[in-house]
Amino acid sequence: MTDYAKALGARLRGIRNQQGLSLQGVEEKSEGRWKAVVIGSYERGDRAVTVQKLAELAT
Repeated sequence: MTDYAKALGARLRGIRNQQGLSLQGVEEKSEGRWKAVVIGSYERGDRAVTVQKLAELAT
């Protein structure tokens, strides 16, 4: 895992927590579009996330 992936994951987790959402809450709010396991892997830096995916997640 790169420093960039760690920093990005920490930022994603921070934003999710600020919104009061669990990983499961993100999945429910997105009506299944974003799976909890995928978001978790982005947050841990285990899975690469594209700019396009970040933009989709932000909306």
